[in-house]
Amino acid sequence: MSARTIAIGDIHGCVHALDAVLEMIAPTASDTIVVLGDFVDQGWDVKSTIERLIQLESEVNLIHLLGNHEEMLLASLTCEKTCGYWENCGGARTLSSYRLGGSIEDIPDDHIEFIRRSRPYYETESCIFTHANAEPNLPMDQQPEYALRWKVLEPDAYECHYSGKTLFVGHTEQRSGEVLNLGCIQDIDTACWRNGWLTAIDVDELHIWQASRYGQMREGDEPALAHAVPAHHAE
Repeated sequence: MSARTIAIGDIHGCVHALDAVLEMIAPTASDTIVVLGDFVDQGWDVKSTIERLIQLESEVNLIHLLGNHEEMLLASLTCEKTCGYWENCGGARTLSSYRLGGSIEDIPDDHIEFIRRSRPYYETESCIFTHANAEPNLPMDQQPEYALRWKVLEPDAYECHYSGKTLFVGHTEQRSGEVLNLGCIQDIDTACWRNGWLTAIDVDELHIWQASRYGQMREGDEPALAHAVPAHHAE
């Protein structure tokens, strides 16, 4: 089997879904797994999720991106005001996975270091991976942090990246459980923690594996192109 590049959407502490997806993928040491960020918060087992991702680093070429939830967690290490906001955005469940009624000091140093090592984006010859979005007319090393981690994908008013590369993102939940296929943009956040699915996609073959937060599994091919029309990017 040739080396594959596989993107995984927003995990949000759903470790059973992550385990099930990895079981279906059966990754080898030659594969690259790109986790699109937001592996913390909302779900109930963030601690085990990070432990599994750290283990995965020794098994494959793991690329993990910084999502807006990881950004809030890191900001909470030094700002009490941010910590309160983060806890209300799902951070309380992250803390509870380490200790009932726990605080941010309960998160082990190696878990914090793993989060700090998250990349802002990942780019190959044919694909771009970000947590949320990208400004269509800017090279990746000039992208604003807001676009990479917070900018919602608008399916009725999106723009393809000027590079011609396919953009793989999460962040904007698809509560239908189906990947949003816009052709030049693939949104694979399928709302696992909300009783949806965790999605993994082979970026070359466009084969999809999905698992529920309880570990139920399904797989298939990419859904049909959505009927949204892209906005024209500036010349």
